[in-house]
Amino acid sequence: MKSRFTDQIVLVAGASGGLGSAFARAFAAEGAQVILAGRNLDGLQVVAAELNGQAHVHALDVADAQSQAALHQFVMERFGRVDVVVNAAGADVRKPLADHTPEEIQRLLDVNLRGAILLTQNFLPEMRARNTGSIIHVGGFADGRLAFPFYSVDAATRAGLFTFIEAVNRELRLDQSQVQVGYFSPSPAETEAERPFHPIWREMGVKILPTEVIAADLLTMIAKRRRLSIMGGVSTRLFAGLNAVAPSLADALQLDQYGRILKRHLVDGNPTPPPVSPWLMWIGVALVVISTILYGGLLALPFLSISTAAKLTATPLLILFGEVTFWVGGAMLGKEVVARYKQYLNPCNWFCKPTTN
Repeated sequence: MKSRFTDQIVLVAGASGGLGSAFARAFAAEGAQVILAGRNLDGLQVVAAELNGQAHVHALDVADAQSQAALHQFVMERFGRVDVVVNAAGADVRKPLADHTPEEIQRLLDVNLRGAILLTQNFLPEMRARNTGSIIHVGGFADGRLAFPFYSVDAATRAGLFTFIEAVNRELRLDQSQVQVGYFSPSPAETEAERPFHPIWREMGVKILPTEVIAADLLTMIAKRRRLSIMGGVSTRLFAGLNAVAPSLADALQLDQYGRILKRHLVDGNPTPPPVSPWLMWIGVALVVISTILYGGLLALPFLSISTAAKLTATPLLILFGEVTFWVGGAMLGKEVVARYKQYLNPCNWFCKPTTN
């Protein structure tokens, strides 16, 4: 059976990092010729050695326009085209705005936003001429617009990138172009760079995933030609949407609690969570149980003797109130407890067969 990316030319920017190298290995495993680009040439050579002749290495500082132009010239002269561009280069600073230096702010803007724009501008015209190809930018948690405190400048660059991609796709749609420009939001990864922040994600109840799992999700996004892929499950996507339309409600339900966790870890240097008072714990348990009952109502709907219109009306309401009660209860209980609870309730953990390579 032919692999999804056999004989395709794939450029991975930031390929020496934990996620970038995982993306490169995943594409090579599916038959692609991979161009590894980044600033760490020694790291790129290590990744290339693993890929048995399926990789080519080229220097790239994504924040430098001349470096980007040199990479584009190399790709066009060597291959004549590129089928997939994955931008895994990124920078982040997680601390109060007042503590950001001007150099850090400039670096975040240059790498996360300006660099992504230039990379798209360099490689999009050739794809448009062939009316095929994919450019995927790896962004922040959720849709890039979920503005965590102490991520202020980083969040601004990710939100700007998301909006840039929306605008480019609207240009492409006017020409009925088949080119895919997308935003990929990975879950927190098991990488060296992210490892110091794992205790924060665990306290928030956000699952940390192996890089191979994240790479598989990226390849599926490209193969299915999706322009947006947010890892983290339905609840993460729903909460990202809620934050976009009702940020004050998102603050009350979740982000204020996240802010307190982030402040303890990133500012106060105190990773020990405060104890949960007994009465708050019981209210949280009650709300989580109510959310389970509401979701159980979804299973019962098909068997109720009510009109189809009533069922269609009840379905989104049950989902909405189920999510609200779940996340409010979760904020009271602590996210790690809730993450384990949701994992226990996931039907796939009971009925799905494990996949083997």
